[in-house]
Amino acid sequence: MSRIGIFGAGWVGVVTGACFAELGHEVVIRDVLPERVDALREGGLPFHEPELTDLVERNAERLAFTLDPSEAAAGADFLYVCVGTPPTYAGDADLSYVWSVLDDLPGLEGNPVLVMKSTVPVGTGEKVRAALDARGLEHVGYVSNPEFLSEGTAVRDFMSPDRIVVGAFDQSDGDRVEELHASLEAPVVRSDVASAEMIKLAANAFLMTRISFINEIANVCELVGADVQEVARGIGLDHRLGPHFLRAGIGYGGSCLDGRETVMTRRGGRIRLQSLEALFEELALDSPEGAEVVWPEDLEVLAWDPMSDELRFSVVSSATRRAWGKPMLEVHTKLGRRVRCTPDHPFVVSNGEDSSFNTKPASELTARDWLPLAQSAPANAFVASDELDVLEGLDAVGLAEADIIVRPDPRVLASTSPGSIRRALDVLDHPRAAGRSYEIRYANALRLLEAREIGVDLAGATFGTARNGTYVPGSFELDDRFWRIVGLYLAEGHCSVDGGRHRLQWSFHPTGEPDLVREVAGYWRAAGLPASVRTGDTTTSVSVSSRILAGWWLGTLGAGSDCYTKRLPDLIWSASDDHKRALLAGMWRGDGSWSFINGGPSVVLEYGTVSRQLADGLLRLLGDLGVAARLKVGRTAKSTVDTYWLVISGANQIEDLLPLVPRAGRKPIRDSLGRQSKRIAPTGYRLTTDAVSSVRVREVRVVEPADSVYSLEVPGPHTFVTTGGLILHNCFPKDASALKQLASNSGYHFQLLSAVIEVNELQKRRVVAKLQKHLGKLRGKRVALLGLAFKPNTDDMREAPSIVLASRLLAEGAEVRGWDPVASPGHLMNGVTLCETVAEAVKDADAAVIVTEWDELRGLATPEVGDSMRNPLIVDGRNILDPEAVRRAGFAYEGIGRPTSALSGLPETTEPEHELA
Repeated sequence: MSRIGIFGAGWVGVVTGACFAELGHEVVIRDVLPERVDALREGGLPFHEPELTDLVERNAERLAFTLDPSEAAAGADFLYVCVGTPPTYAGDADLSYVWSVLDDLPGLEGNPVLVMKSTVPVGTGEKVRAALDARGLEHVGYVSNPEFLSEGTAVRDFMSPDRIVVGAFDQSDGDRVEELHASLEAPVVRSDVASAEMIKLAANAFLMTRISFINEIANVCELVGADVQEVARGIGLDHRLGPHFLRAGIGYGGSCLDGRETVMTRRGGRIRLQSLEALFEELALDSPEGAEVVWPEDLEVLAWDPMSDELRFSVVSSATRRAWGKPMLEVHTKLGRRVRCTPDHPFVVSNGEDSSFNTKPASELTARDWLPLAQSAPANAFVASDELDVLEGLDAVGLAEADIIVRPDPRVLASTSPGSIRRALDVLDHPRAAGRSYEIRYANALRLLEAREIGVDLAGATFGTARNGTYVPGSFELDDRFWRIVGLYLAEGHCSVDGGRHRLQWSFHPTGEPDLVREVAGYWRAAGLPASVRTGDTTTSVSVSSRILAGWWLGTLGAGSDCYTKRLPDLIWSASDDHKRALLAGMWRGDGSWSFINGGPSVVLEYGTVSRQLADGLLRLLGDLGVAARLKVGRTAKSTVDTYWLVISGANQIEDLLPLVPRAGRKPIRDSLGRQSKRIAPTGYRLTTDAVSSVRVREVRVVEPADSVYSLEVPGPHTFVTTGGLILHNCFPKDASALKQLASNSGYHFQLLSAVIEVNELQKRRVVAKLQKHLGKLRGKRVALLGLAFKPNTDDMREAPSIVLASRLLAEGAEVRGWDPVASPGHLMNGVTLCETVAEAVKDADAAVIVTEWDELRGLATPEVGDSMRNPLIVDGRNILDPEAVRRAGFAYEGIGRPTSALSGLPETTEPEHELA
């Protein structure tokens, strides 16, 4: 018998160790978590797996657990690596735990064989072999022996395997590992190391393909009235195909950015440009302190759908924050766009020659890669209102309705009787209700609190905070003139505070910009506000003193109070192109410039700001208009902060933006551009599709660590637009993504596997559609999710469809209850009420959805269950029930790919086939 050291006391490690002990070998399992080792020594398992507890107890004399790597390695004939390789957001595997095992290995005597049981990318064996040789461990063999265990049947799968795969550099090492399995009756596949690694990835990817294929057939069956169960049975009898993994169902069930990177979100009809850190803090307000995952309701993010080539707002299923503390990578492009991320964050890349894209982790980007850049406005953005209420910003300056004096249209109070005013004042407990009612009518002024109680029509009213102060209208029309004034403020304005006084101010050249002075002063005077104009030695300023106006300007409009906090107002994202151009015209007239390059004929437009968020917004706003600007970051003399310079070049772009230039400068620019013999686009930039352009990667730098990193999951497009308009990928399921990533890295676009991943994501949405078909809008409806683990006989929640379903149902406003006999989802299902029994979960429910095919659910359709439900509807997401029997029991029934009137029951089956090893 052999001595085996196993590194990793997770699910694979404990199953492997216990089974080898059952075969008579001496096994020591090492882990780095003291609490896990202590529990295992006492006979407890950190996960649920049938038969394993008995196996561990039965082989206690041959099975030991330790924290000491030397104890696991001492005298070992084989050293098994069974650590986790969680998916990176590039679709590959995180090998940090594998490298930790190598770092922890002591000096090894004899001729042990290091056996890789963990699922690793193809090529890992070569790297491990090189690392062993570099440490002077040439005498240690290396073999790839991938696991093919299924959760819930892992012990049976190990003891009665379909095959044993052994990939070795040295055949003698392979012989030794094969002999270790000699007592197991199974075919042995001998191969090189790379082929063994590929077998694992390809097997799971092929199973995923079969699952997605039968789900697509199920969707067609529903449309034509066929029964997918009968179709699958007929397909499975073909000896070339077989019946396995042909059961329709819900589907098989990360990388991060610096928190300062931004995304454009839409929630409740409001579009905002937010940092990931601020967004997560906002979403986590209703979550437990320290939550790392939140499942937002009604949150969408601007994303690019490569299939339709549209920029559109897409649903966010989850947002995450996790501690990091390690160095980050900063990706720089030729146009100066840059983004900070973890080394494994996936980027959408192309060769810049055509519109085909694949993915690549940040750590592997080179100057040959091109990244997509959002270059149009979203297809499904809302149109903003033409007017806004100035009273919405009172909180921003510490005002309450009791502080506001209203001067309504005189005809309003003239037609209001003193008696009705007095009765309203009585409700407010005014000490002089009778006298006050006449004062209000005489002065035609009252507090806003009083006006609300009286029911005064506020149309045409003005508002102030003192009788002799500035009174502002209740709303402003958001026309071109307004947006030019906002643009001029972003360029030349600030808000000063002196005690309780707030003053908006625009500052111009003392003598050189009289047209801008007249424009700003004229706008406010036309709106009925006194605008003061003062000329000093260095500036001519226009100021409007109003605490109410300042509150609306800073709070609701959100334009910022000084040069460091300036930002584009959120309202501009849902404004028309004309209004966007008006804002840009105001900014450029105020603080922009134009110049010839080397005397001409080429021309550039430039704008500088010390506000990072304003620069980010400008890059995106110009992108909405189809303009690609270059970003330069640097410090001017004596400056203590960075300045962000936006540079627009290219004859076509300059001509498109000529209205930004003062009239006197337009003719020289046209004349100069007309002398160009060839119109050259900005360097490092290419038009790619109607929605996106491409920018070339310049370099990837290692930068200082980030304490926390953030990510979003966007089902469907699997992308989102981030800082400066760059489009990034998010994550997808581990094994499929690993093979897809391998193909991409090798220069091959794996179209079939891309489609498999997309079909799987869409399948989960169909369950929500089935509920809506019967229940209409789901807001206020109670839905029971039965089975939460990703498959039966396990408590594993990784990639469980229940997580996505719960998130979507909560986003629709449904009340969600969940039941599982062993899984404990914890924070993965915030917002879901977890129940101890099926009966508790379905009580007063409008629908029950079978998500995991636990045996307990095969008898779900009983009269007792139907009577306890508010609406007896079962959505059978795993097709484990007989539709006719369910309907006879008084339930409405929806399966996956089953006709509305099934003609037969289900074939006998004992093997759950919807999930992967």
